[in-house]
Amino acid sequence: MDTKHNLKLIDGKFTPSEARKVILDLIGTKINFHTMEAFSIKERFNGDVSYSEQRIAELKEARRHLEDIIKNASEKGLNLKVVSFIGITCIKEN
Repeated sequence: MDTKHNLKLIDGKFTPSEARKVILDLIGTKINFHTMEAFSIKERFNGDVSYSEQRIAELKEARRHLEDIIKNASEKGLNLKVVSFIGITCIKEN
């Protein structure tokens, strides 16, 4: 059985408006995931949420950077070529 998988998630040309929706929706979903995960860990276990908090900060920074790229493309009348892959590795935890 293959334990590594690489899948093309996004591959296309987008207007700045379309790119904003596709890319920022993905990032927003990840931010929401980590927000809910942190809430759950705090509420149920009063546990450490530093990983989720760090990822939220990283994702928010990525979102700001992408918004700048999209705004710049829009101001210049450019479209965006977006390609995104997702790598998945099956691992066995000890």
